[in-house]
Amino acid sequence: MPPPTVELVNPHLRRRPFRAAVFDFDGTVSLIREGWAKVMAGMGAELLGDPTQHDRLELEMLKLSGKPSIFQMRRLADEAATAGKPSPHPDELLAEFVRRLAAITDDRRRRLAEGVDRPAAWAVPGTHDLLTNLRDRGVLLVLASGTPMEAVREEAELLQLTPFFGERMYAPDGHSPNFSKRDVIDELVLDFGEQVIGFGDGYAETVEMKQVGGVAVGVASREAGEVGVNPMKRQMLIDLGADVIVPDYATPAALADWLFGNGR
Repeated sequence: MPPPTVELVNPHLRRRPFRAAVFDFDGTVSLIREGWAKVMAGMGAELLGDPTQHDRLELEMLKLSGKPSIFQMRRLADEAATAGKPSPHPDELLAEFVRRLAAITDDRRRRLAEGVDRPAAWAVPGTHDLLTNLRDRGVLLVLASGTPMEAVREEAELLQLTPFFGERMYAPDGHSPNFSKRDVIDELVLDFGEQVIGFGDGYAETVEMKQVGGVAVGVASREAGEVGVNPMKRQMLIDLGADVIVPDYATPAALADWLFGNGR
């Protein structure tokens, strides 16, 4: 049986020793940018002039998580065009999103940099312990994010996550649309076959991981300080084909033991 915090979605899941693990960044290990999808949804609702569309748009933004943010901006522009509403160019929408998100995240980064908040305060619960457990098992840890590389490196350092991943952090250069997590996953599969596992709250770590024969752990995380499963993320990840759902890594040793087939 899986640990109490683990929801087994795929009854045919083959647990096994893994040699490589791919982690998304935002919402999977870091909560510094948590709320980004709500910011995007708010912008979309403003474009449509319809606040009742907020929840639907938030889900649409989450479905595109893991991709560079310009993809979500293009989707918002398309939503406006379909509704017959005017919209700024996606590049202008992106600049506005960055401005609004910075209004939220700047204070979080400052508190971490000044030592007011400990790294665990803005990491998904249990992140450091899970990464330590996997590293001690000899698992190659890889970080792949749709967030610009400069921000990933800065925030990973603030959260004291850099030692786990080292140079194995992959992200787009700025907001370039050319970055693909699938390329990262494919490279790992070439080296490790089906002994690859993905942790994430979006498309790439779920759909693309399953397509190459790996295991997808859906992380239905909530805002910092909140506990339990995020129901919107949970349903989306199930629909995408996640093998298991976790709200966080609050029981890291039990989770790792079970995933590696050491538990019952």
